[in-house]
Amino acid sequence: MKMRLLAVAVVVLGAVSVFAADVGTSAAAANLEPGFPTELADTTTTPVGKFSFGINGSYLTDGGSLETALLEVAYGITADIQATAWWPLIIGEGKVAGNGDTYFGLLWAPVKEQDWMPSMGVGIYGKLPTGYGFTGYDGTITGVASKVLGPVRAHVNASLTTLGKDGHVDAYALGMDYMILDNVCLIVDGFSVQNPVPFADRVEMVEVGVRAAITDLDMVSVGVAVGIGNGDMTPDFTATVGYQREM
Repeated sequence: MKMRLLAVAVVVLGAVSVFAADVGTSAAAANLEPGFPTELADTTTTPVGKFSFGINGSYLTDGGSLETALLEVAYGITADIQATAWWPLIIGEGKVAGNGDTYFGLLWAPVKEQDWMPSMGVGIYGKLPTGYGFTGYDGTITGVASKVLGPVRAHVNASLTTLGKDGHVDAYALGMDYMILDNVCLIVDGFSVQNPVPFADRVEMVEVGVRAAITDLDMVSVGVAVGIGNGDMTPDFTATVGYQREM
């Protein structure tokens, strides 16, 4: 079943690439933001003085099915610093603890790539329990590194999230992106997230996504993910569609 779903998704990804082939170029296609459409991040920041507004929707299967959404606003403070706020939502399941909580923070990427040195940045983020129920105040620190290797860029992400008295969870992602066209970026990555439930298996998935600039200001993204972890907490399959606009 997973392979059939993956095959259908690959066809959709190809169709997005063909559709976008005749539009102008855009460097924003290679600005990787978690959720648009994969979980991989890079060290590129939103242009200074510009806002980026994004919305995505995801369909997840794991025995049953679940629909989620994400609202995001980013702003380029300086050439090295980006502020971001986002609100993850579970559609049709309003009374879920944490549904609609507010996440916010800064990505600072002062180290630029040169010779053997990758570009590097650090993200510091927090959570306010503005959604359903009280889920506490969490904080996350994320390290990001990106390096051009021939025709591709390689990326490494590592993060640690505090959970108050419940300890912490860690997460890792490793992947690459490749510009198929001047305005179309292919992303492939894998990620592993520690489960906050004690002794539970990690959530582990492989993702494939495409980001396409359809105008100088508008970006669409399509991605799929297949679970590779053995635990019950890893989804079988996820499909994500996103839209972003810069202004």
